[in-house]
Amino acid sequence: MDVCPSCGGMLTGRVLGRSTPSDRAAGSAGVELRRCGSCRRLAQRAKETSDRWTDAGLDPSIDYLFDWQAQPLPAPWAWVPAEKRAGLEAELQTEVAEGHPLFGERVIAIARCEGCDEAVFSVETDPVRFVSVHMTWRGAPERPPWPRTEDLGLPLPRSLAKHGH
Repeated sequence: MDVCPSCGGMLTGRVLGRSTPSDRAAGSAGVELRRCGSCRRLAQRAKETSDRWTDAGLDPSIDYLFDWQAQPLPAPWAWVPAEKRAGLEAELQTEVAEGHPLFGERVIAIARCEGCDEAVFSVETDPVRFVSVHMTWRGAPERPPWPRTEDLGLPLPRSLAKHGH
């Protein structure tokens, strides 16, 4: 059971991961964070463990990450279903070569334009970084700056509404 170490309330909502460069250099996966539904304090534990949650204080600067809920996307954009993410993620990893801003980054496919080859990815090392990528679908590494990549602002639906064909 996931119980807040501060007040005993239930830890609710999503689990967020946080890892620093020093965590990665030390071979650590970092920590996962949850927020208490009662006192709104953060709790943390080592990633990928069942260790007890410890108090991580308050951090209003990341509250919106816990409160986020999917909003409708403007046409012709659609959310990528979980079962189709792996294919888009694999193609992107194939297309990006050394020198590309996404080279070596782990990404999660989020949305796809139904009118062209654009897809939106979340960058795992920075959970508030979303990028729009114009996929080439050649199945081979591209020469940077291809596939063309653009950082998107939040809220995501507003950024995607500016997309034109």
